[in-house]
Amino acid sequence: MSGRLIGEPTDPTRRAFAPWIIVVVALLFHLWGLYTTSPPDAGGLAFPGIDKVAHVILFAVPTWALLRVVPNQWLALVPMLLHVPISELVQANLLATRGGDWWDAVADLVGIAVGWWTVQSTARVEADA
Repeated sequence: MSGRLIGEPTDPTRRAFAPWIIVVVALLFHLWGLYTTSPPDAGGLAFPGIDKVAHVILFAVPTWALLRVVPNQWLALVPMLLHVPISELVQANLLATRGGDWWDAVADLVGIAVGWWTVQSTARVEADA
């Protein structure tokens, strides 16, 4: 990834604290969304596959946030990739009101890809500017 990280100060010996707040909030929302025993009802906004869209978002946003603050992309990608099967196994085996679904795992992987692609595309645009 080329370019500066989000919130990276001009002094390379210091790291900004604020971008990590975004990471923490994204990860907390990610964990809540995956492990809550009573996910919110979409009501009138519901449509077939809305849960898959939620899985894409729940993995895309924290992947994007992590990739923007960690210096090595693998420090973001590996934990997110490992969390895909773990989250589905936990939902299937430990949460009575939830179920594991391998199509959810596919949506999770798509979310990781979307987060990665967004960061890569932004870096290319910034490099060209």
